[in-house]
Amino acid sequence: MKNSLINIRSISVLFFLGSIFISLQLMANNNTSDETDQFDVNGTTTAELLNTYWKLVEMDGEPVVTKPDQREMKLTLHVEENKVNGFGGCNSFFGTYTHDASKLKFGPLAATRMYCADEMDKESQFFKLLSEVESYTITGQILYLNDDQGKPVLKLQAVYLK
Repeated sequence: MKNSLINIRSISVLFFLGSIFISLQLMANNNTSDETDQFDVNGTTTAELLNTYWKLVEMDGEPVVTKPDQREMKLTLHVEENKVNGFGGCNSFFGTYTHDASKLKFGPLAATRMYCADEMDKESQFFKLLSEVESYTITGQILYLNDDQGKPVLKLQAVYLK
């Protein structure tokens, strides 16, 4: 009699623990929060276009190298009022953008007016290419800004601040 009572209690405890485990699994699988990660076809997390710090890594297929004593060229597209701001290598810039599905177009950009002898050509090229952007694609943590032919003219990488 004592052994059957122990077996019944053991089975009850196992059933109870199994029920809890299944409930936790169902809750985890039914997570419908907007904070779930997006993944690309390779299973890597895909960065968001908006409110992400994008560091310039390539212009017209050429690598952009930031010297140790320089700030990196970057941009951020803010959700609020479709504002963009960034740094072109010498000057800070700001302006507006329009965005619809994979289409992206920058409005007129304004910039501070400092002169940096070594960086002006690179900055001018960056601003010119931004004015030519018509669309974008994101693959993982890389943002490609494309011209009207769909050719990537700028390549940027998502940077996450700690």
